[in-house]
Parts: sequence; structure tokens; C-alpha cells
Amino acid sequence: MRALLTLPALLLIGGCSPAHYIADRGREAVIGMDSTTLKSCAGIPTRTEQLDPRTTLYSYENKYERTGGAEVTFPIIGGGFSLGGSGSYCHALVRIIDGRVAGVTYTGDNDDMIGREGICAPIFRGCLREQEKARQAFPGTR
Repeated sequence: MRALLTLPALLLIGGCSPAHYIADRGREAVIGMDSTTLKSCAGIPTRTEQLDPRTTLYSYENKYERTGGAEVTFPIIGGGFSLGGSGSYCHALVRIIDGRVAGVTYTGDNDDMIGREGICAPIFRGCLREQEKARQAFPGTR
């Protein structure tokens, strides 16, 4: 009975994963940023693709090798399921239009053990840190 009571609590905590929060905030932080500033805080993209004269797509990739959890396999169709594991990679696709970030999409096996897209958190963490430093240096700015 106690296990049944703790399951809803774990699901509630899963929606508040710190890594998910950082991934979400990072995505929001880079929207509107010029491409030079993006590269200075997130690094050089792994790949780029010129879609048209005004639009470029940047791909940032994060591979997370320390996945956890246990894999339980029963003789069922599909081979089994993972219990408590986490994702292993994230691709952040950044759409640049006229030199500014217009959108960010996270793709890949990017959910961590207790939240969505948590594996993507490190990609824009440097940009969040730079914004925090700027806020501390100039308290009146957003």
C-alpha cells in the first residue's frame, strides 16, 4: 500500500526535474539572441545547414553516457522495458532567421529519469550562466 502512495509523489516530482527546468529556461533564453552571441555562450554548433538565404539551422548535440536504471526483460513481445533509466542523447535544433534565433527544438532520447528533456540541459547552460552574470552586474536589466 505504501508503494501505491509514493507513486503519485514520484510522478509529481518528475514534472519538476531541475534538469528539465534548465532545459526549458535555456530554450527560452536563446530565443531572439543573435547568432554570434549564441555561439559565444553555447559553443560552435556540431552541424549547420543553410535552408534558404535567410534561414540557417544549427545542431547542438549532447551525448550522456551515464544512463542509469535497470532493464527488466520478460518473455513478451517487444523484449521488455526499462525501469528508472534515462535518455542518452539530445539534439538541439536552433533555427536562425536573419541572424537571430527564431526557435529551438529538442529531439532525441532526451528524457532523464524524472523529467522530460533533462539530457538537453547542458546545451544552453552556459547561456543561462552568462545571463545571470549580466543580471548581477547590472541589476536593473532583465
